[in-house]
Amino acid sequence: MRLQSLKLSGFKSFARTTVFDFPSEISAIVGPNGSGKSNVAEAIRWALGEQSLKTIRTRRGEDLIFNGSPKVPRMGKAAVTLTFDNSDGTLPLDFGKAILERKIFRDGVNEYYLNGSQVRLKDIVELLAKIGLGETKHNIIGQGEVDRILGASPEERREILEEAIGLRLYQLKKREAERKLEETHTNIGQVRLLVKEITPHLKFLKSQADKAEKREVIAQELKSYYRAYVQKEEAELDAESRRLDEEAGPATAKLKVLEKEIAGLGRRMEDDKPSASEAAILAEKESELARLEIERRELERELGRIEGRLESAPISAPSEVRKIEISLVEKYIRPIREALRQALRLDSITLLKQQLEETISNLGLFLDDLLHSKTQAASGQNLDDRLRQEQKRLQARLTELDSSLAASRQDLARGLRNVRKLEEEIRGEFQRLREREEEASALRAVLQEKSFQKERLATRRQELERIAEESGIERQDLQSGETPFLAMATEEIKRHIERVRARLEEIGGIDQAVLKEYRDTRTRHEFLEREIEDLSSAKKNLDELIGELEERMERDFKEGFARIKSEFHRYFRIIFGGGQGTIAVVPLRRATAEAEDESADEGEIKYGIDIDVDLPRKRIKGLAMLSGGERALVSIALLFAITAVNPPPFLVLDETDAALDEANSQKYAAILKELAKKTQLILITHNRETMKQAGVLYGVTMGDDGISKILSLKLEEAESYGNR
Repeated sequence: MRLQSLKLSGFKSFARTTVFDFPSEISAIVGPNGSGKSNVAEAIRWALGEQSLKTIRTRRGEDLIFNGSPKVPRMGKAAVTLTFDNSDGTLPLDFGKAILERKIFRDGVNEYYLNGSQVRLKDIVELLAKIGLGETKHNIIGQGEVDRILGASPEERREILEEAIGLRLYQLKKREAERKLEETHTNIGQVRLLVKEITPHLKFLKSQADKAEKREVIAQELKSYYRAYVQKEEAELDAESRRLDEEAGPATAKLKVLEKEIAGLGRRMEDDKPSASEAAILAEKESELARLEIERRELERELGRIEGRLESAPISAPSEVRKIEISLVEKYIRPIREALRQALRLDSITLLKQQLEETISNLGLFLDDLLHSKTQAASGQNLDDRLRQEQKRLQARLTELDSSLAASRQDLARGLRNVRKLEEEIRGEFQRLREREEEASALRAVLQEKSFQKERLATRRQELERIAEESGIERQDLQSGETPFLAMATEEIKRHIERVRARLEEIGGIDQAVLKEYRDTRTRHEFLEREIEDLSSAKKNLDELIGELEERMERDFKEGFARIKSEFHRYFRIIFGGGQGTIAVVPLRRATAEAEDESADEGEIKYGIDIDVDLPRKRIKGLAMLSGGERALVSIALLFAITAVNPPPFLVLDETDAALDEANSQKYAAILKELAKKTQLILITHNRETMKQAGVLYGVTMGDDGISKILSLKLEEAESYGNR
């Protein structure tokens, strides 16, 4: 089994969909600081179910989603997909590939998918536990976590080793078995309490059941009466209901026809109404007629003025201009002044407007005459000819207006006749509508009477339901079966029911359900007794299972621990060029709460893992005295030892070689090459020696848009470029 590819979409700085393929045993990811390299390791950890936000360097779940940049908007979700080659069947799946996918949305909701099907986090954890990947994620060493094992407590180290050895699956099974065992203990206690509680009641019910058996014959008789009443009453109600439906059917059908006809008449009346557009056209015609009449009056007044001017003496000499001006003032100015005074006394806006328009027109004529008088005196033109030409033009226009007025009056009269005709048709349709509505009202009255009768039937049905419920017998049982009392009248059957009920009460008032309750309680008592036996057997099986699991875990742990201890010593000597590194199982102090608990098992002792080192050429034998680089080397030795004993499907190392010098980097690279024969390695590094071991190099960079991008190069291509 190997990790084939990693796909990121919207995760941290990888806003766009990015795919890392891992065809080689060793793949390296390089790039400058801040480009997003470590986000790759965190994405793998997160996709495998990591729940600690601190471990993946964030405070909130939504911080895992690309939050946008000045050039790229933020994303709504983040998704990471891991594709595993499962052709060897390492995972218990019927697929050649195992695709794990995890999504997170801005509301904090996480979703997990396995080969496209949504699953629970618990399912992912159990699946990964079967291949040695548990909660500690010992196969993913993040940036700055190289000495995580050294800084961990002895108990945490034991958990890491147990997971690496492959005990996680057994631990989950043991935990589940212990949970079931605890539930079984609780259930046994509860069942025993129930047995103790119902035993006295069972004795009482037995005595009542003996008495209830004597009432069985009378109860069966009462049941027959109830059955007869229900069947007879239901038959009568059904027959009466059918009769009412048959009588109401024709009336209902006719009413529907009338209602449809009424609706049609209403629509026709609505359609026959003069539309708003027709009314608007009539109003427009009336307005046009009024306008033409006003224009005709104005033309008549204008013609009158021109004729008056033609009757006056023509202007023939310049010496008479002054006289003409005085005469024009007498002719126009004084009437204009008088007209303005009259306008001020008018209350109507329309009349005021007409008076002002006439005054303005007179004033214009005055100015025209004055101008023409001066022009005629200066140039000798004949004003009389011009006035006669204007007179002819106005008379022609007056003739046109008379023709237009006649046509407008005819159109208006025709429109009014059409409107009166529509109104006559509407009155006829309204009369027919009233007739149909009267017929419909009569039919509704008939149907209302039928409805009242149905309501009375409904009241009888309610009484039937009440009596059926009062019987305490299932309705289905009442409606089926034969009875000898159907020939009786309904009221007579009701009287028999009352008498038989009274006899049952006289016998002792024992509830009809006593015998049933006794049988149920006896059955329950027997069931609880068997349940105690089954739970005791299950408890025994769980104890045996837990014992087997503990024995298996202890055996596997001892074997795995011994191999890890040997490998740790070997890698320690390789890295440090000598010395000794060892791990040991040490007892842990009991917690204060456990020490105070007198009921605690005195023989139960917890163990942890202690690490002891002896560096060559130095008197250093404790972890506390190691330098940063030495701690990193010790951690690397232990990590490689764990990996060598029980290789995980893949190992992710995020800058674990950062603290190494050149000599140790070469040793580190040589160990990586050997380790790659056992497991797949994904390295995030700046170290050139480490890069040389990789078959594929991925370069991660970040542009001014704040998005991480990758460039890939195969080792063969790199060698060909280097030889050029």
